Amino acid sequence: MPNGVRSTERPIYYRGEIARSTHPLTSRAIPETIPFSKLTPKYKSALSGYLPKQVVRRNPDILFPLLNLHSQYPDLDLNEPTSQRFLVAYIETGPYPSMITLSRERYFHLQLDNDIFNYTDRYYTNGIRFTLITPGLSQNPLSRLLIPYWSRGINYYGISLVQDMYTPSTTKIGGILEGDRPYASYLYIGSSKITNDAFNKVRVSSEIQIGIIGPSSLGEYVQRTFHNAVPANNEPLGWEFQIQNDLLLNYVVRIEKGIVSIPGLNILIHGSGSIGTVYTNIGGGAYIRSGWFNSYFMNLFFSKRSLNRLRNARNVQFYFFADFSGKAIGYDATLQGGMFNRTSPYTISADNINRLMFTGSGGIALSYGGIQLKGEQFLLSPEFVNGWWHKWLSIGLTFSF
Repeated sequence: MPNGVRSTERPIYYRGEIARSTHPLTSRAIPETIPFSKLTPKYKSALSGYLPKQVVRRNPDILFPLLNLHSQYPDLDLNEPTSQRFLVAYIETGPYPSMITLSRERYFHLQLDNDIFNYTDRYYTNGIRFTLITPGLSQNPLSRLLIPYWSRGINYYGISLVQDMYTPSTTKIGGILEGDRPYASYLYIGSSKITNDAFNKVRVSSEIQIGIIGPSSLGEYVQRTFHNAVPANNEPLGWEFQIQNDLLLNYVVRIEKGIVSIPGLNILIHGSGSIGTVYTNIGGGAYIRSGWFNSYFMNLFFSKRSLNRLRNARNVQFYFFADFSGKAIGYDATLQGGMFNRTSPYTISADNINRLMFTGSGGIALSYGGIQLKGEQFLLSPEFVNGWWHKWLSIGLTFSF
């Protein structure tokens, strides 16, 4: 009750707790009881594994009815253990940090990578990525397997369709080119989550990737179709010796931490890791941007105009950026072949893999309201013995709606 006044009503025994008055959301005490059976299905299922079995002696004026909580605050992300456990914690326990909420923003992202802009046709030669971010994907069963966050934050859930392809240093010579990169391609669907913590300047991203590496990923078909459509291109030779079909199952994590945030300049450090059947590696680096922009951790870089007005944020953003990272390689199926299917006609042996890699990139981004256009030039150190440095250009177009 306000000002520490206790209710004169007789205490009631509740089986478990529904919410706590010490949380900022419990801004008003309501002296009424709501049985657990009347909770909305969304909250009942999410909390079923967390309700204490013992009977807890409570006063009715310090409980916030969960049904009312759901109607006023529909954006709690109950995939997060922090949010789940808060709702059933004891009042005697100290105050919790804010619960993690679910962003209502939606994004569609298209990204095209190709080395044709650098006048080459080798190594990582083409990539395409479609990504949809929407709050409805929080109900995806795979989202419960993504990295939880234990402080305050806002979550974004996405799904992606990605195809990448790799070729030797030349596609004009048939047969197996010993000592060169093998042909390879993969296709996967990714389920992802991004947590933004603006208070601590932290972003945590995780993704589960499920798909296939090998001929069934249609890399040969896509490259042959593209080359045949451009009269100046020769038909690529040697795809029949590509990495053979195998399972693609990877788990990817990335953590970013802001260390400098002043008007016109951001500096972040980041670490990442991947484990699975196609890539196993760990790395870290730094990201720098300079220009006119909103806070890095406010959203996913930009928002539609109506939200910018509410947040008093820039509607136009324009900045230059650079990213530098190093990576330790454990396994690379695009070079060494699939983890389970060892029948690929040509692979590079583990002894000839460069275990330490460097990646550098720089680019420019322009956003107006809910539209962003970004271009980024990449530089990659040699991936195998006697390999070459490689460059490619990435172009991204993103819509917020």
